[in-house]
Amino acid sequence: MELISAENGMSPAWSPDGQSIAFLSNRAEGWDLYTIPAEGGDAIRLTRGATADDPAWSPDGQWIAVERNHRIEAVSPDGTQRTVLSEHASHPTWSPSLQLAFVRDQDLHIRDADGTERLIIRDADQPHWSADGRTIVFTRRGIWELDVESARLTRRTQDPADASPCIQFDGDIVFIRNAQLMIMHQDRTMTDISYLPSPAGAPSPHPLEIDTIAYQLHDGGNWDIVTASLQYGNVRKLTRATWTSWNARL
Repeated sequence: MELISAENGMSPAWSPDGQSIAFLSNRAEGWDLYTIPAEGGDAIRLTRGATADDPAWSPDGQWIAVERNHRIEAVSPDGTQRTVLSEHASHPTWSPSLQLAFVRDQDLHIRDADGTERLIIRDADQPHWSADGRTIVFTRRGIWELDVESARLTRRTQDPADASPCIQFDGDIVFIRNAQLMIMHQDRTMTDISYLPSPAGAPSPHPLEIDTIAYQLHDGGNWDIVTASLQYGNVRKLTRATWTSWNARL
């Protein structure tokens, strides 16, 4: 399936129904947020000006949370509405009940649907909420899993270099270790996905296809988005960024 038919794309995030992709592109004057139909077509530019980062769709498909100007904004998929969700915040991730987890001052917070914010745990980064809303995975010198209701913490990996965890909807945790995709299965066994090219950015799980992810690939000096099967490989390049376009983001 061809997901993105545009150049210079980064940080893909699927809509909840799998029909659209939010991504970042510098095809205009800066790195902005775009959406595009999953089957391909014309991209819609949603932001202008300040650099956007870490897009995340709300579970109802009504908003895309994105980090801009050191705060988290919510942008409607057609770009006509925008609201600030949280100041001095980054790394947004949504629960099924529209709670927003994010990082502030290297600590994990949750914003409830009514706008109330609360500190959950100290020293946490790169959070990702599970599709069932029960757990959040994050990094803290390894991969940890938080049971949101009981506040119970479980350490999943010991390697401080492990990064960018995400939870597939079957509960498996996909993450990056030494520029290689890894899977932590529910039975605590681990799979090294050595047949996939080395990732350079956070994996993004497909909302409906349990075997499919998107991630950033460092390929011969370029930074591209690819999709791949965790079981079979089937790597497909979605963007064709250039080294010049990557430097424009720094």
